[in-house]
Amino acid sequence: MRRTLTTLMVVTGLALMAISYFGLAAPWGASSVDNADPRMDFAGLVFIVGVVLTFSAALVYELLPDRPDDVPHRVD
Repeated sequence: MRRTLTTLMVVTGLALMAISYFGLAAPWGASSVDNADPRMDFAGLVFIVGVVLTFSAALVYELLPDRPDDVPHRVD
C-alpha cells in the first residue's frame, strides 16, 4: 500500500509541476512585459503544491507501516 501511495503522490506532484510550468505559466517567447503575465494567476502556487506533494511522499513512505511481504528476507 505504501509503495502505491508513494508512487501516486510522486507522479501527481510531478504532473502538477509540469502542467503549471509548461501550461499555466507565462507564455514562452513573450517579447514584451504586457505579454508576460501567466495564463493563470496562481500557477506558481500550483507548482509549489506539486513540489510539496512530491517531497511529502517520502514522509508517507517512512511513516506508513510495512506489509509483511514488503520486508526483505535475510538469507544466511
